[in-house]
Amino acid sequence: MAEIISLANRVTRIAPSPTLAVNAKAKALKAAGADILNFSVGEPDFSTPEHICAAGKKAIDDGHTRYTAVPGIQELREAVVNRLRKDHGRSYTPEQIQVSCGGKHGLYNIFQALLDPGDEVLIPAPYWVSYPPMVQLAGGVPVAVPL
Repeated sequence: MAEIISLANRVTRIAPSPTLAVNAKAKALKAAGADILNFSVGEPDFSTPEHICAAGKKAIDDGHTRYTAVPGIQELREAVVNRLRKDHGRSYTPEQIQVSCGGKHGLYNIFQALLDPGDEVLIPAPYWVSYPPMVQLAGGVPVAVPL
């Protein structure tokens, strides 16, 4: 008989996402005919603008279909450096820039890289509901700080 793979203890201690529960409820109400504005998952109520779709299609047609460097495409990191200098007067190098697929992903990576078991992380409240579990998965202790 095949051995069953079980989840790590740290994963089983994390509660289900309240965001996904609210999203499922909103979708069910909408499917039942209710007029719903679903703010649960932060999904915009508009399609991706055409110029962005066209740029994505062009990138595929130009052969940009492979993995990129882990910290992000060099040209993008350079553009971020230039934008931070122009808009905020901050000086960085591309080597100091890490691109992620979103803010939560970036925070998760930071927590995994910097936290040791028991480290406390101050989280300004209100906050996105996934922040405390991300800290916990990295072994940290979330501490809410009301604003």
